[in-house]
Amino acid sequence: MNTAVKRSKVEAEIDNSMKVLQILEATGGGTARHVVDLCHGLVLRGVEVYLAYSPLRMDNIFALALPELEKAGVRCLEVPMRRAPHPSDLRALFILNKYVRAFGHFDIIHGQSAKGGALARLLRMLTQGKIVYSPHGFVSFYPTNSGLLGRFYAFMESVLAPLTDAIVVVSKWQINEAAILHYTHNQIRLIPNGLDLHNDNVCSRLEVRKNLHIGLEQVTIGFVGRLAIPKSPFMLLEAFAQVAHNHPQACLVIVGDGPLRTELEARVNALGLADRVFLPGFIDGRWAMRGFDIFALPSEYEGFPYVLLEAMAEGLPIVATCVGGADQAIVDGENGFVVPVGDVMAFAGALDRLLSDEALRLSMGAQSRLRVKEFSVEKMVDATLALYRELAGR
Repeated sequence: MNTAVKRSKVEAEIDNSMKVLQILEATGGGTARHVVDLCHGLVLRGVEVYLAYSPLRMDNIFALALPELEKAGVRCLEVPMRRAPHPSDLRALFILNKYVRAFGHFDIIHGQSAKGGALARLLRMLTQGKIVYSPHGFVSFYPTNSGLLGRFYAFMESVLAPLTDAIVVVSKWQINEAAILHYTHNQIRLIPNGLDLHNDNVCSRLEVRKNLHIGLEQVTIGFVGRLAIPKSPFMLLEAFAQVAHNHPQACLVIVGDGPLRTELEARVNALGLADRVFLPGFIDGRWAMRGFDIFALPSEYEGFPYVLLEAMAEGLPIVATCVGGADQAIVDGENGFVVPVGDVMAFAGALDRLLSDEALRLSMGAQSRLRVKEFSVEKMVDATLALYRELAGR
């Protein structure tokens, strides 16, 4: 038996004695996906994993993942939790405390997103175990939480900060945000999101385009995300409107759903772009990307969006605003362009450059495929486990 095999067996035995509880309210979108990947990866590395999750806003992707998590050995507990602060949080805390006491000492209690993070840190006053908090995106900085609401969330972060052994941020931007919210340098750990690079998407570009009703001759700009204010889909639409007349072969596909959909459809019609802008609703984003030529992310706020990594894995050049992990995923001028938040002219200019130059699109897309290897799910899980070991003194 070689040394590497011996070491991996020893590490597995060590980690098998480690018990970790994940607490997740946000059972949808990127946060849920992150937790599913993390739980699978930890189990494979010999960690005893428990997951307390809320069913109240669960998406189909997470619902389908639950049986697979349980099959892999993750012990799952359903705990109704609301997104916003609510009196029912006391009942959720009671259930979690009872669960922790029933299953013995947890080395790590990891709160995912705002509600999971709050409950995890309140548990610290009732039980033992090191507390890790992953905000994914700080609610206090959301564009929709300006004024009193934003200040309330910021105050709550500062109150809970002393109860946190480590806070995991996913982008360099969030390091500064965490510091503003009174987390210390010793508490903050940067662990970017990671993508499973072994994609089982077997659909061809031709098949995807046929399903999306996109002609082979069209140069397609694609967006994937929730149609809500933080994602700024109207900015993308206005930028496309500025370049559409110069590029009659171009079209825009906006994948997703949300509260702005009806208003967005009305704006598409008002701009006279109904035959060139398509809103297919909620479909698998990674699947849709196979039919794109350019990926666009016009967001006002992000943590480190998985869609950037998915677009890179599909070999797409990217135009994104300078938010979250955009400047980590994108090297400006190499695999895409990063423009200021809210700058429609700059966004339109970057789209124009890519629409005008097929060779540039292809070379940037090739760079995306190379760069995404730096953001694998294996690296993300290994870095998280290393943090757990450090906190648990392993």
